Amino acid sequence: MYALLNRVEDATRIFTQMQVLDVISYNVFISGLIHNNLKVEACEVFVQMLEKVKPNSQTLTLILAAFDSGEFLNVGRSIHGYVMTSGVQIDASLNTALTEMYINCEDEETGIGLFENYCDKDSISWNSLLSTYIKNNQEHNALILFQRMISNVKPTLVTIINVLSLYTHLSNLPQGRCLHAYTLRRFSSLERELSLANAFITMYARCGSLEYAEKIFNRLREKDIVSWNAMIAGYGMHGCGDDAMLTFSKMVNEGVKPSRVTFVSALSACSHSGMIRKGLILFQSMVQDFGVTPELVHYACLVDILARGGLLNEAKNVIDTMPMAPDASIWRALIGACRIYSDTHMAKSAFEHLIELEPTNAGNYVLLSNIYAANGLWSEVKNLRLIVKNKGLKKPSGRSWIVIKSKVHFFAAGDKTHPQSETIYKRLTFLLTSITEMGYVPDLSWVLHDEDDERKLARLSSHSEKLAIAFGLISVNGGSPILITKNLRICGDCHEFSKYVSKLTKRTISVRDASRYHHFVDGSCSCKDYW
Repeated sequence: MYALLNRVEDATRIFTQMQVLDVISYNVFISGLIHNNLKVEACEVFVQMLEKVKPNSQTLTLILAAFDSGEFLNVGRSIHGYVMTSGVQIDASLNTALTEMYINCEDEETGIGLFENYCDKDSISWNSLLSTYIKNNQEHNALILFQRMISNVKPTLVTIINVLSLYTHLSNLPQGRCLHAYTLRRFSSLERELSLANAFITMYARCGSLEYAEKIFNRLREKDIVSWNAMIAGYGMHGCGDDAMLTFSKMVNEGVKPSRVTFVSALSACSHSGMIRKGLILFQSMVQDFGVTPELVHYACLVDILARGGLLNEAKNVIDTMPMAPDASIWRALIGACRIYSDTHMAKSAFEHLIELEPTNAGNYVLLSNIYAANGLWSEVKNLRLIVKNKGLKKPSGRSWIVIKSKVHFFAAGDKTHPQSETIYKRLTFLLTSITEMGYVPDLSWVLHDEDDERKLARLSSHSEKLAIAFGLISVNGGSPILITKNLRICGDCHEFSKYVSKLTKRTISVRDASRYHHFVDGSCSCKDYW
């Protein structure tokens, strides 16, 4: 109990003072250590246990959960070897734990072999492998497994929530709607399963259908704090700051006390909508009216609100005076705003703090490199790239995707691997020519290479967002909206490109980037160029 309550020292003291230690005592203590991410300590206790008490299948299931990366593969194999030679019965839970261990430790072939060869697979076995695939970003394998699963066992509530999280990540609205219909057939109403209703609110909001998210939310006779948080977060990511704050007020008026998560969602909504004054008032109210002590994540929101609004010095002052040491997210928020306002001096200063906290995160070097490149400081860009190369770091690669008839199509910058690549580039060339005649001027400052303008233009013209939009216009008939997802933030030139294309084609183009939604309609964006 103490270990599960994060009181490890108390749990250790009680455990070491026990006169008789049986398998249950060891199992409880090992479980608590793993719960507190003390993997090495859990392994040490397991080794001690082997000298005194024979582990049972639950012990082995517990300890296998500690091995979740390639460096633990050999240890995991040793445990598997012990299982095979000790006579411990391999039940569904233990087989599932072995399967998870091998996949997490990058030996997928062995893990899948264990799963496929086990005869008595239950819903827990299927759900476990499904969640493992999702956790390891193996979307394609997860989707295939789910299709197999529904032919073998009836999906549970856990299954649906797992798959829903996958569709949400991929912005796969068509499949999300199909799953919604299936769920209604199974459960008749989402009222009885509030956790499921909340998951669908999040799915619809993150997949671009805020209207459906609102419908589900408004139909709920009883809402918990997660329901309110999901709706506030949904409004925030779509840039509907006023709606987010109105929902916050309704929640408070109905007697629901905001949680720390509520304030993160509400403050983020203020940031995305440029509501600086309301954001500051909300932060003060969080402390004074609701007694919520600000955490790092709340200070990160506050810094983002101020910095994004051009108040860089005020944001820096918050960092300097906050009662705890800033984390990486806070410095990143400041650096991100430094790009908007071309403050290379403050960006460099913030970057020095950032790499102290995350010296091996290549994305941090890219942040500063982008600012230098936008300001033509190519020698500094070259130095940063050399540092990244010498450290052996790999920068995150950008990709965009679009769902057409339930199939996900991925694109990278300059990508020519798609089967319809030739048609896509022809349509893209037509779009670029047409919008140039309308006044579009490529913004070469978003090309992060020191080269001639012709080469910069070629790079800029084949960004992943542009390729996905061109493919969407080819593939989506009529006047239906085009929904693109990008794993990083949309670049400024692609943002401008999307505005012009929406006007040219008279189509709504929605882009969900790593930060928020951009809805392009008739030459304007819902973010009002505040992003």
